[in-house]
Amino acid sequence: MDSPLVTAVARVPIVVRFRDARGRPVSLSGRTLSRASTDLQDLLRLAYQAVRGDVPTETVTVSFLEEDAGRLQLEYLVVDRTPPSRWRRGRDRRRAEGSRAALMQATIVVTAAVEAVGALAAATSARWVDSDSPDFADVVLDGARAVRVPGTVRAWTEDGTTLDLLRGTMSMFADDDVEQLVIGKDPETPGHYQEAVVARSPALLRFLAGGPLASLVSSDPEPA
Repeated sequence: MDSPLVTAVARVPIVVRFRDARGRPVSLSGRTLSRASTDLQDLLRLAYQAVRGDVPTETVTVSFLEEDAGRLQLEYLVVDRTPPSRWRRGRDRRRAEGSRAALMQATIVVTAAVEAVGALAAATSARWVDSDSPDFADVVLDGARAVRVPGTVRAWTEDGTTLDLLRGTMSMFADDDVEQLVIGKDPETPGHYQEAVVARSPALLRFLAGGPLASLVSSDPEPA
């Protein structure tokens, strides 16, 4: 995994916590941490590239610090290796602003994908339906509850490569007996901090072992 650089032009912090069945913190093994962070970084890069709409020249990377047992401080970073120039400061500033916006959107996509896998695994049935926005997709869980996610998330659940990356990102549920993954979003902005919880389930473990997201029974709308 790349090392964080001081030349980062964009940064998004994330806090994650791991708990066992009794609510106690779980420290990840070195093997799990290596696989999860590498596959997370690959997902973030895919999401960033999708947001940018081209092949970005910047480098997207993930750094982490284990602050306490069972708690990681993640930093999603964009590093622009183009040397700054006093002759193009305006262009450099606009480029940095674009990088920050794209990284924020990519963060939303990756977090939503992890949450969606947990929700799909917990559901008995799930079905994609048409959304009223081209940028989003709706999935109906257990025939009743609709959840809206970025359209990229739906595409990822239908692609073998990204499903494998999601398996690696969430491998702590299978390899380290994690019961709950708590994702803390926007931890540095007072009043904006939010948490999402992804829970272990038999269906999730089957998915992590290479099985399909079994609750996805159809991608077609219900007949009228």
